[in-house]
Amino acid sequence: MNSDIILRGTANNDSFRFSAVISTKTVQKMRDLHDLSPIATILMGRMLSAVAMLSWELKHPDAEITLRVDSKGDLSGGVAICSSKGYLRGYASNPKLFYESSAENFMLGKALGKGTISLLRNDVNTKTYTGTCELVSGEIGEDLAYYFLQSEQIPSAVNLGILLDKDAIIRAAGGFIIQQLPFADTEIANKIYQNIQNTPNISDLMDMGLSMQDILSRFVFKDIQWQINETKEISFKCSCTRERFVSALMLLGKQELQSMQDGIKPVCNYCNTEYHFNHDDMQTLIKQIEDK
Repeated sequence: MNSDIILRGTANNDSFRFSAVISTKTVQKMRDLHDLSPIATILMGRMLSAVAMLSWELKHPDAEITLRVDSKGDLSGGVAICSSKGYLRGYASNPKLFYESSAENFMLGKALGKGTISLLRNDVNTKTYTGTCELVSGEIGEDLAYYFLQSEQIPSAVNLGILLDKDAIIRAAGGFIIQQLPFADTEIANKIYQNIQNTPNISDLMDMGLSMQDILSRFVFKDIQWQINETKEISFKCSCTRERFVSALMLLGKQELQSMQDGIKPVCNYCNTEYHFNHDDMQTLIKQIEDK
């Protein structure tokens, strides 16, 4: 498969709903743009995979969903955003964090420490919804499952995987979210749980060449009826533009702009794109404020 993709479907006569994602190229793009350390790559890889799957519930073409982690540990957290069109962006709060002990560079929970995980849904025509709960492990998948149970009362299984090599190449990234609906058979729920327990690391399976459909069929939904209802491509694409930076600068006011009149080079947090505003550009903005 040439593109990253999210799948959405149901199982056992629509009593379970699921989303699954292949996000390898998207995570690689973000790693390269931000030159992320291994531990920051693991964090953002899992967060991008998760928020991509959660974007299915967005209705408006311009809607977005944001997954945010804030922590007191060395890694500090990060932000991942996905639009209803499948465009992803994000940033790590401490992108260069690196430990001398190689093992610690893969201990995500330890690097995050205590903190919170939050979801913000901005569906444009409806009221913005924000939910937050404490991190329970810092592994992101377990934290999201806990969030769904505590904040939305939905029993969920969240599996997020990422595999990278010593050359900073993302060999595989992806995952799935399975949610149990109120009328679901508890015996089937227990069977799915056991299947997941017996499933090898999803990123290892992907690296071996298994498609997401193979993984779901052979492991996760083994001996259970399931189906894919929708698919959608995803990619890393930032929404920043020079015009947006101009609008933001205009909000600063004349006095603040005058302090920058020699020129500035603001950088987008999400994609590291640098925008150049020279002396003449700044004078033009100041004059626009004076003319209002």
